[in-house]
Amino acid sequence: MAHLIKLEDCISRYEQDVFRYTGQYTRLKRDRWHRVKTNWENAQETVELQHAVENQSDGKKWWKRKRRETEIEVIDEGSVNRDDRTFSELKEDFREELFQFQLKWASSTIRETSRISVSLKKDRFLRFLLKEVPDNYLVLYKPVIQVKKAQTQLDVLLLGPDSIHAIVMLETSNGEVVHASKDRFWKCEKDGDERKVINPTSAVQRMNYFIESVIDTESTEMNLTYVILTYNAYVNRTNIPSYIRVIDQTNFDNWKNRLKKQPSPLKFKQLKAAKMILEQCVTTAFSRPEWESDEKQGDLKNSE
Repeated sequence: MAHLIKLEDCISRYEQDVFRYTGQYTRLKRDRWHRVKTNWENAQETVELQHAVENQSDGKKWWKRKRRETEIEVIDEGSVNRDDRTFSELKEDFREELFQFQLKWASSTIRETSRISVSLKKDRFLRFLLKEVPDNYLVLYKPVIQVKKAQTQLDVLLLGPDSIHAIVMLETSNGEVVHASKDRFWKCEKDGDERKVINPTSAVQRMNYFIESVIDTESTEMNLTYVILTYNAYVNRTNIPSYIRVIDQTNFDNWKNRLKKQPSPLKFKQLKAAKMILEQCVTTAFSRPEWESDEKQGDLKNSE
C-alpha cells in the first residue's frame, strides 16, 4: 500500500520529515497486520475448539487446551470471541483501515489539520493507489504547488524507487472510445453519443515544466514517465506527443502488474526527490480545537 505523502493542499506529516514518516508508516503497517492476523487466527482456533466441546456426547463440562505459543481455554460459549470473516474479507477490511489511516496522516499533524472533501474519500483512483500499489511508492495526489508567484494544481505524481510517473487522469465511462487531437478538446464516443473532454496534454506539459524546474533528474538518477491514464475506455493514440505514454483499457492491467512487481525498496534518491517536491507544495491548515484551547489558556495565564 503506497504512502500518501501529499493530498491537494492538505497538511501532511510527511512534509515535516519524509525520511522519518515513511519508515514509521511501514513499521506501523507491518505490526498492525501481525496483530490483526494473529487475533483472527486465534478466533478461528477458539471456535474450532468450542465446536469440539459441543460435539462431545458425555454431556460433562470440561475444558480443552491447545498448546502453541499461548494456551486457549474453552469453557462455555460466552467466552468465545467469534470472527466470521474469511481471510479475504479480513485483508480487505485491513486495507480499508489503512486507507483511512493514510487520509489522516495526509491531512493532519499533532497540532494542525486540514479538511478533506467527501469526493476524495470515495475517489476510485486514489483508493487504487493506496490499496493496490506497494509501499515502495510515494503518492502526491493532486498537489497544489507554488510556481514563482502563482499557485497551480497538478494531477498525480507517483514516485517509485527509480522513476517518477506524472499521471493525468482522463475521466471516462466504461467502453468509451476517446479520439485524441491537437485541439483544445478531445471527442469521446459511446453507442452513438458524443461528448467532449479537455485535451489532457496541457496538464502533462504543466507537470513536465514543474518537475524539470524542481528536480535535477540527472543528478538524482530518476527516470521521468508522463502518462495519460484511463482504466475503462479506449484511446485513439494519434496526435499524442511521443513522450507521453497512454494507459487505457487495453494495457491497464499490465501497467498495474509492473508496478506491483517492482522489487526495489524505498531509496534515498526517491525520498530526496519527494522532499524537493514537498518543499514547493502549498498547505492550508488550521489548529486543532484542543490546541487552540490550550493556547488561549496559555495567553490568559501570561496576561495575569
